[in-house]
Amino acid sequence: MNCNYVPMQLPKPLLVAAISLLPFLCLAQNQQRQAVPRANVPNWLKTMDKNGDGKIANSEATGLMKRNFNRVDANKDGALDKNELTQLASRLRRNNQNQQNNRRRIPSNEELIKNAPMDVVIEPDIPYRKGKSEAWKLDLVMPKAKSKEPRAAIVFVHGGGWRSGDKRAGYFMRGAIEYAQKGYVCITVNYRLIKEAPMPASIEDVKCAVRWLRANAKKYNVDPKRIGAYGNSAGAHLVCMLGLVKPEAKLEGDGPYQEQSSLVQAVCASATPTNFLLFDNQRKDQRTQPGELFAGPAETLEERGRQASPSTYVAADAPPFLLVHGTADTTVNIKHGDTFHAALKKAGAKHLEYVRVEGAGHGVFHKSSKKTYPAMEKFFKTHLRGTKKK
Repeated sequence: MNCNYVPMQLPKPLLVAAISLLPFLCLAQNQQRQAVPRANVPNWLKTMDKNGDGKIANSEATGLMKRNFNRVDANKDGALDKNELTQLASRLRRNNQNQQNNRRRIPSNEELIKNAPMDVVIEPDIPYRKGKSEAWKLDLVMPKAKSKEPRAAIVFVHGGGWRSGDKRAGYFMRGAIEYAQKGYVCITVNYRLIKEAPMPASIEDVKCAVRWLRANAKKYNVDPKRIGAYGNSAGAHLVCMLGLVKPEAKLEGDGPYQEQSSLVQAVCASATPTNFLLFDNQRKDQRTQPGELFAGPAETLEERGRQASPSTYVAADAPPFLLVHGTADTTVNIKHGDTFHAALKKAGAKHLEYVRVEGAGHGVFHKSSKKTYPAMEKFFKTHLRGTKKK
């Protein structure tokens, strides 16, 4: 990832959004290249706390700590206390772990099939449209047991800042397997990342994958009127778009199965970016390519950011939503969850659940799994399997 850029004249909200979406990724990357203290509070204080007051003032901070001072100084008092430093250390450890996870080898098709549980069937790397992109593939996981009645389905969409991730990484394949064991037909989807194609390509791709699922509903014994979706972070943004965005928004793309609907009937979204114009200026020192998410003419950047935001499409006929967000999320601020939930409620959406976890960060869904996992299972059971859609 290139952490240097030449400033461009872009509308401020979208420039800030582009800069804000990837917190600490460059910081974590640069730590591999620069001599910095180990990422823990005692070492930071030993190195930079010159007056021994247990805090690091702006004048004491050096290197990357100095560069990112305003972001770390959550209470804006001009000093980094032990609580703020502890939160920073935790974020860096999580980022490091995420990078390690991303570097782990993705299992091959053969390994995936060989290691599948006895009660499920996996069909890997199914193209959901023809073309040159390697991203246009999905893995399908379904119960081995036959069912006379068509089954409900769940679409899993991975996160990764729209720039990384894979349909088989972490929870996305594991979740697909677990829900197939519960009786759902599941797909986990890859889509074009921004290094291949900027927004709205990722939106168009996941919508095409849902249309593919409906077009093949009979083959896989899926009830096309009972399809749900789960995503985290960037994936959460995409599944919200699957729940809300109708064809008239012109985000279906040029993929096949246009006669099929790309809308899903239930959405579970965690740590969701819901409005690209909501990102504030607290990360103005973060270096990344401005406009890389919404590449294109500067004069239409703000318009395209609004077009790609789930908050633009809230309506009374929204499907059931289960939203999960942590109040201490420094990657996607809690205001994204709060304002989106409030907007859906004001619009008249009828089935809304909001799991707002105090003190939780961007990894809220898995860190709070004792609360969130059962909530999602109950949510999909209620809205996808509780009653058949007419």
